[in-house]
Amino acid sequence: MRTFRILFRHRVTRWRRDPTWGTGTVAGQIVLLGLLLFLLAPLGLGSYVLGDVLRELYPDTGALGLINGGMLYLVPALTASRFMTQSPPSEHVAPYVSLPISGTGLLNGQAALSLLSLHTVFAVVLVGPVWAAEIATAWSPGAAGAWLVTALLLTVVLASHGATLLHLLLGRRPWGFVGALAGIALIFVADATLGPDLVRGLSRVVFGRPALGLAAAVVAVGGMHAALLRAMRARLEVDGRTGQRSGGSPRRGAGVYRWVERTLPAGRLVALELRQIVRTRRLRGMMLYTSLALVAIHGWGLMTVVSGGSIEPLYIVLASTTGIGGAALGLGPVVFGASSSYADELFAHPHRLVAVVRAKMTILWNGTIPGTILLLSVCTGLPVSKSVFFVASILWWWGVVVPGFVWMGIHARKPVDLSASHFSFRTSSLRETAGVLLALAPMFTFVDATGYWWSTSVLLGAPGLIGVLACHWMPQLLTRRFRVRRHAMLSGFRENEPV
Repeated sequence: MRTFRILFRHRVTRWRRDPTWGTGTVAGQIVLLGLLLFLLAPLGLGSYVLGDVLRELYPDTGALGLINGGMLYLVPALTASRFMTQSPPSEHVAPYVSLPISGTGLLNGQAALSLLSLHTVFAVVLVGPVWAAEIATAWSPGAAGAWLVTALLLTVVLASHGATLLHLLLGRRPWGFVGALAGIALIFVADATLGPDLVRGLSRVVFGRPALGLAAAVVAVGGMHAALLRAMRARLEVDGRTGQRSGGSPRRGAGVYRWVERTLPAGRLVALELRQIVRTRRLRGMMLYTSLALVAIHGWGLMTVVSGGSIEPLYIVLASTTGIGGAALGLGPVVFGASSSYADELFAHPHRLVAVVRAKMTILWNGTIPGTILLLSVCTGLPVSKSVFFVASILWWWGVVVPGFVWMGIHARKPVDLSASHFSFRTSSLRETAGVLLALAPMFTFVDATGYWWSTSVLLGAPGLIGVLACHWMPQLLTRRFRVRRHAMLSGFRENEPV
């Protein structure tokens, strides 16, 4: 308990000192809490009247049976929500390693603190009202209490531990992460195709028999907790990134970096950026997610073209935005914030500031190359008008979006936590949001089956072509603004550094 009290006190201190929470003012925090209650009220009301709605829709089927049959589906949904938007607790363990506290207590405390989040509030709002309206009035107090404990164990504790374990697998064993996702997907595919409903039937057993369900929930949560502690302890003892740097094939990696240094503009700084991407968790995750997205998007397009079908509007939207941007879309909005950990040395090193800007632009341009090549291969089987639209979108990315990302990154004042997951979203600034909107411009200008392909292509391609032709002078223009803003950027990184 002593370890938990220390961790909890530090968590509260960090929360109180966070300048982004309610804009750092009491009034802003009150407004955010009011907004949260406003959003949660309809969710709680919907949960409370769920039984009445089901009885209206399915009068021949008991509402209690339908509720019990659907409860288990909340577990993967809430796990995915936590995985995509919540930072794993293991990233905050390192500062406590040197303290005279128990390692097991430290890991248990971090796992327990991960339950203190808005996701837990959402789970309670989903489960509590339906329990009060349907379960508590239909069953005995003991059975109703067992149902509630089972539901909270599965939707809160199991979902939290599962999301954290997925984070750790992604950071240390990516193929284990892919295997876990494949196993979950296989279960739901079998549930949907083979029948009878496997997940629904299991859910009815777990929630329809309170004693058995409570025992199963305790066993599942206990097993997940043991697996989570083992994974967190392995990361605590031996950092996976250090193992990757000390093992593997250092000669091959050094050869790649030497080639980058000799070949690309501002090669030494580009190689430094690449090393940061390889060695940091958040940027490695960004590379993995964008690579999977590119394969999925353009694989769909290639299969459609080879089979002789027509390209869907959804593919055109995805291919002209994410399908081109790739890694540049993930790194672009935070291209300078990701360098906050060594910004002092980067800005003060005896190299020209224009080299820093040129390196940022080069790394973003290289991030668009895989998507550009894949999209051009799809264009070989498309009508000329759609191919021209895609080429115009590529020019827009190369000539407008990449310089726009660098321009907006120059105004960054918030460091990026590179130890967090790429899916651990933070509140974006207006400039970051504007950069994303700039990247999505092809989606906004896309008009399907209206005959405006050529005019839309000119609208996107003309400024993009001008930007590409001016790429030699673009770094000098951006450097002028960078020279003015670098001191404000450094002070912002120091002020907004996490507690």
